Order: sequence, then structure tokens, then C-alpha cells
Amino acid sequence: MACGNSHLIKTPNRESAFKELQATGLALEYFPAFEQQQHDFHTHEFVEILFVLNGTFRHVTADRTYDEAAGGLTILNYNQFHTLKTPNGPVELINVYWNLKKWPLPSLPEPLSSRMNELIPAHPMLGHRLNRIRHLQVEAKEKTKQLLFALLQEQQEPTAGSEAAIDALFRLFLIELCRAAPVDPAAEEQAFNPRMETVRHYLENHFSEPVRLEHLCRLSNLRKPNLCQQFKKYTGLSTGEYLKQLRFSAALQKLRTTNDKVLSICHECGFSDVSNFNRTFRAAFGQSPGQYRQTACAKKTA
Repeated sequence: MACGNSHLIKTPNRESAFKELQATGLALEYFPAFEQQQHDFHTHEFVEILFVLNGTFRHVTADRTYDEAAGGLTILNYNQFHTLKTPNGPVELINVYWNLKKWPLPSLPEPLSSRMNELIPAHPMLGHRLNRIRHLQVEAKEKTKQLLFALLQEQQEPTAGSEAAIDALFRLFLIELCRAAPVDPAAEEQAFNPRMETVRHYLENHFSEPVRLEHLCRLSNLRKPNLCQQFKKYTGLSTGEYLKQLRFSAALQKLRTTNDKVLSICHECGFSDVSNFNRTFRAAFGQSPGQYRQTACAKKTA
């Protein structure tokens, strides 16, 4: 792979894919017989989605190892170190590279929109231990393969209407991605914690409401110090930080997809004070909610 500013930050292999990613924020690469026997840890400054067409390979991250097989789909969210090995011989892969700053999240109907926000954070600031890498199993393997190859062809052989076709095909691919079955976290992660999952799911379903730590303690049957320690170890964030991320994620989605006033979005997403919402939003994303909306709308119409 070609290197970026650091020898650990890498870009797509083919120059054409790199140029496409730089220009539009979306690129694909097909590997008919990828093979790698030595570890080559690296990271990307974009989201990488790997789809296995045939064969198996070993995917190694900073703290976990997975064996991937045909139909497996892995999402690597923003700057995640990883490497691949192919101990059983070559594997057929197709990779999707996605820079959300240039190609923003498209609007999807519910419940797919919520699922998409869960799988791929709208901004690197919304990443945490549990969403940095996601593993899925695609049931409609042939359908997904055809979508990706059609998308690749439109990029490599552009003609009249290719931009619209790419937009539509990518949206269809994301729908299939949202439909894919998640790998059971209990099987995927030895440190799976049912109590923390109870707390996490409660926060995800009630983030727009006032949340008290005492209630989370009753849900988990833990005292405050134990709850805070276990939740931080499990997610990499405190309960308050995790809750704020959920609220910000919902706010970003509403700013991109609705014309609701910022004040309404503030309260609908669980923020009680619009001044504090504006201040913390700017601190997290480097721009005000209104500026974020303007930028997102400009990208849609570009």
C-alpha cells in the first residue's frame, strides 16, 4: 500500500482508487487473490469496509484476533490499527474506502438510519471502544457482491449518469450493510459484560431523557464506584461521556436530515440548555450546529 504522512498511515493500493477517494470521498478496490504472510500493522484516515468474497483470512487488531470467511463484512472506523494474514492461502476481497467528511452519511429510513449511526459514527469524535471495529455476517452475499462490482465499474468506467448511479448503488449497499447480522458480542468479545450491556442499551434507548446514575446502579445492581469502573473499562468512556456521544450522534443526524430549529434539536436530543449545547458542540466538532448543517447541505448539493 502507498503511505501517507506516516509509515503507519496508509492509503488505497491503486493510484486510481486513491485519487477517487481524494476527489469524492468514496473508492473501492478489488483483490482477486490477496495474500499476506507477514503482519503489516497500519491505519487509515477514513472508514474502511472489508467484504470477503471467497477464502479466509486472519484479522488482527491492537487487542483482538478474528478469523474472517466468505460473507464476512468488517467495518474499521477511523484510525484503527490492524493487519491481515492469509495462513490458508489467497483470499478474494473487495474493500470500500469512505471519507465521511467528503461523502456524508446518506439519509436512510428508520430503523436503518439508527442502525447506520450505530455501525459508523458520523464523526471521529463519536468513536469508542465498542464501535471502533464492527463485524457483520451478510446473508445476501451474491446480492452484495453484485452491488459492489456494479459500483466499482461505475467508478472505473464512468459514463453518462455515473455519479447518480454511484450514489444510488452505494446507498443500496449501505442498506444491505444495515441489514447484515451482527456477530454475537458474547462470541466476539471474551470480556462481554451483560450488566454493562444492560446499562448501555438503556442509555441508547433513553438518551433524550434525564438520566441519573442512581437509576443505572439499580439496573446493573452495582454500586456507583463499581459501575463507573466497569463501564469505563467496557466502553472506554464514562457513562456521562457515552451519553453525550449518543446525544451528539442524534443531533448530527437531525442537523443533516431535517429542517428542525437548533433549539428543538437541542431539547429533542437530551440537551437541556441551548447555550451549553452550542458551546460543547463547537468544542467537539470545531463548528457551531448551524455551520455543521450548512456544510452538510453544501456537500449534498455539490
